[in-house]
Order: sequence, then structure tokens, then C-alpha cells
Amino acid sequence: MAKKYLILLFVFCAATTAAQKIRLTPSEIEAIFLRQNLELIAEQMNIPIAEAAIAEARVWDNPEISFEEINMWGRGRERQFSIELSQMISLSGRRARAVEMERVGREIAIQEFEELLRELRLELRNSVAELLYLQNVTRVFYTQRELLENVIAAFEVQVANGNIPRNELLRLQTALFELDDEINETRTEFNGLQATLKNLLAIDPMLLIVVADEEIRFPSPELLNVNELIEIAMNARPDLQAAQLQSEFFRREIRYQRAAAIPDISIGAQYDHYGGVWDNFFGIGIGVEIPIFNRNRAAIRTAQYSLRQNDFLVEQSLNVFRNEIIESFRNYVNSYDFVQRTLRNPALREIDEMLENYGQNLLLRNISMLEYLDFMESYRTAKEIFYRSQKEKRLQFEQLQFAVGQDIVPRR
Repeated sequence: MAKKYLILLFVFCAATTAAQKIRLTPSEIEAIFLRQNLELIAEQMNIPIAEAAIAEARVWDNPEISFEEINMWGRGRERQFSIELSQMISLSGRRARAVEMERVGREIAIQEFEELLRELRLELRNSVAELLYLQNVTRVFYTQRELLENVIAAFEVQVANGNIPRNELLRLQTALFELDDEINETRTEFNGLQATLKNLLAIDPMLLIVVADEEIRFPSPELLNVNELIEIAMNARPDLQAAQLQSEFFRREIRYQRAAAIPDISIGAQYDHYGGVWDNFFGIGIGVEIPIFNRNRAAIRTAQYSLRQNDFLVEQSLNVFRNEIIESFRNYVNSYDFVQRTLRNPALREIDEMLENYGQNLLLRNISMLEYLDFMESYRTAKEIFYRSQKEKRLQFEQLQFAVGQDIVPRR
């Protein structure tokens, strides 16, 4: 019977597009995502870009050569000209300070990549959970649809023989119409999730993804300690790490700007051909900027204020993520407990057995049309609540892992 329902699900999916189906477990989907997501690949390129900036910061300023006093009217060896070669030399350690800044920038790029990965992984896992829910609910819809069509076919025979009034048949046909409307709405939502998932995986848009459910053991909330989760998040949350690194960047920038206020020295050598008393003159020179008007104070103050500003933002981030973890933990406890209560409810086991019996009893006139339709509605509602509770538990657990910043391994 389960195989038959799965075939019906595939037929439902094929109604939206004549696509080739690919069956993947959530683990396989995540492996494809990590390998092929284009946004992650693009973001990861910021790391070698930052490494190139470190290498560039180490490079000395280029020497400068100039040709001057060229006498266009002179002839031969007595033509007048001069050549000067100069090199800027930093006495302040400005390049070393710039390298320090760029190194912090590289660490920030790494954390920004990890943050994007964290956000996209949550979107991926949520999409998988939603898709699994729709697949399960679709099986329920098609189970009911098949049974309802069988009952309608039997009623059509009875109406034709004059044994049953036509209004009862119309009531069943209306119920089938309402069920088809729900299936159509589910199809639309299903197609939207397919597009989201295929965008995340960067795979052929003509493929149709069928998620094969796999057993996941969700940890009991009793095995989790919210204070420990907060401590883990202190070191695991990439957005917090990036914010703290940004403060370090501003501290390095203050040192850099202070170094930039120290004047650089320019050392040069000059050769003058027939330009003065001597036919060939060789000389050296030295130049230094006099810091009278500009001592780089504005840039230093800007970096100092930026550091103070970012420190406040880091403190705010700490408050926010603590509240996020506590909220996510409590939501997970609620959803976990609700699923446990649902699994203990005997109605879930009995309702499947009663489904076909109700149709047979209706045909035998042992129950009324109202009783049959009420049961069908109760059956669909109970199944939707069950699958929705399973989905909600999964979503809340993923949200808790997102808030912590890494996958959770419970204590033994």
C-alpha cells in the first residue's frame, strides 16, 4: 500500500512538470549543497582576495625615476640633462600595521563565509522539512481521494438504480471537489519549495526532487543544557566572531593611523650632465614631510569612535543571541513534548484502520452521510496535525542549532 501511495505522489508531482525525478535523502541534499551552491563559492573567493590584500600591504612603495633639464638644443655628448632616482622609506612601521589590519580582514572574511553558510544551511534544512511535510500530507490527500472516488462510483450505480437520492451523490462529489482544491494549493506550495531547493543546490531546473525520509534522532531536551549552549555559541557563532574581529580591526586601524601620522623619508640620488660647474655631477638628497597642518588626527579619531561604536554593537549582539538561544530552546521543548504526546495518542493508530471501514459502512447505510464526511475531515485533520508536529519539531531543532552556531551533540 505504501508503494502505491508513493506512486500516486510521483503522479502528483508530474502533473506540474514533465521533469525527471531524482530521489535524495536529506544528507545527500546537504552534500550537494556544500559542493555546488554558487553563492557559497562566490563568498569563499573573498578569502583569497583578503590574502592578496595582505601580500599587497607588505610591498614597498615603488622607486621613482625622473629625467629633467633636457636641453633640446644641445648636441652630442655635451647635451645637458639630469636624472634623479628616489625611494620613499617609512620609519613608522606603517606597512607592518597595514599587514596586521589585512590579516584581521582575512579572518573577518572567513567568519562572513561561515555566517553565509550558517544562514543558507538553515534555509536548506527548513526547505527539506517543508518538502517532507508536503509529501506526507499529499499521501494522505491521495489516500482519501482514492477511497472517495470508489465510494462515489458505487453511489453513481445506486443513484442510477434509484436506490439513493441524487443529493447524497452531489454531497460526495462536492467533498471531492474540495479535496482537489486542497491538493491544488499543496501543488503550488510544493513547486515553490522545489524552486528554492534547486536554487540552493544549483542543479538542473527540470529535475524534480523527491526527498527520501531518513531517521533522525532528535535529542531529548533533558539532555541539553541551555547555559552550555550559550557557552558553545560564544565561540561558534560566526556573526559574533566577525563582530569581535571588527573591533580588533579598528584597534589595528588606530595603530595604523597613528603610524601614518609619522612622516616618511625620501632618499634620492641625482646625476647632472653639463648642468652646472661640473660636467658630470653626482649627488644625494633626503626629504621629509613636515607635519604642521595635517597630523592625521581626524583619521585617528574616526578609528577610535568606530571602535567604541562597534564595542556597543558587540555587546548588543551578545544580548540578542542569548535571547535567541533561550527562545529557540523553549520552542524546541514545546514541539518535542507535543510530538511525544501525539505519538502516545491511540487515535493515530486506530484512525487508519477505520478509514476503509467508514466507506463500507456508508455504502451499507450503517452510518449517515454526515457521519462519513465528519470522519473524513477528522482523519485529514489528525494526519495533518501529526505531520505538522513532526515538521515543527524538526524546524525548531534546526532553529536551535542555528542560534547556537553549530550542530548540537547532546551529552550522554
